[in-house]
Amino acid sequence: MKKNIIDDGFNAELVETATFAGFLEIPTVKNATYVDLTKNLLPFDQLSKTDNFSEIVHFYIHDKRFKSLIVNIKDNVEKLRKFKAVISVDCSLYYDMPLVLQMTNVYLNHQIGHYLQTQGITVIPNVRWGDERSYTRILPDEPPFAFLGYEKHGIYAVGTYGCCQSREEKHHIREGLRSMIKELEPETILVYGPMPASVFDEFKSTGVHFVHYENWTKTKRGGAYGKR
Repeated sequence: MKKNIIDDGFNAELVETATFAGFLEIPTVKNATYVDLTKNLLPFDQLSKTDNFSEIVHFYIHDKRFKSLIVNIKDNVEKLRKFKAVISVDCSLYYDMPLVLQMTNVYLNHQIGHYLQTQGITVIPNVRWGDERSYTRILPDEPPFAFLGYEKHGIYAVGTYGCCQSREEKHHIREGLRSMIKELEPETILVYGPMPASVFDEFKSTGVHFVHYENWTKTKRGGAYGKR
């Protein structure tokens, strides 16, 4: 029978060893201790087309392209274990999504990131937010839910590809980044996709080290990876 994502309570066994953060009980994803950030980023749906296992796998692609991971993560662990590191999954948070669905996708992102860490895979936490409710405090004594379950002072990744074009999109990216920097105090942020000056320039004086990666399609045409 075809597996349904809710057959067993959203794969509860994946978080049997997890600690949980905040009122929502988001699984914790720990900071990566070391990652070689000069390596290329490779989309999950291109794993079968490479034999360069020094690359970092990412999920900044349409959700349907990593559906197999969401539904049967254990079948994909050995594929991912070959690579130097994996950026945790990026289930979409759209600005017009009901709040409960934004929270659900944050949970899924953390659930899978935590499980991959238990399998000995180096995981770079992916930070994804939706509208202002996801990156502003709902409860005064805990971080916004987009940042729950992450340790401070780490290396994180964010994706702007396909969602940093309109004025509204740039507004949410900028305001979310401002909140992320305040709440997580990151050392390094990997940015996959465009870094428009109107969004990022104000953060260059914060002490955060940004590492910019062009989208994979562009790099295949000769663009550079890992610009600082």
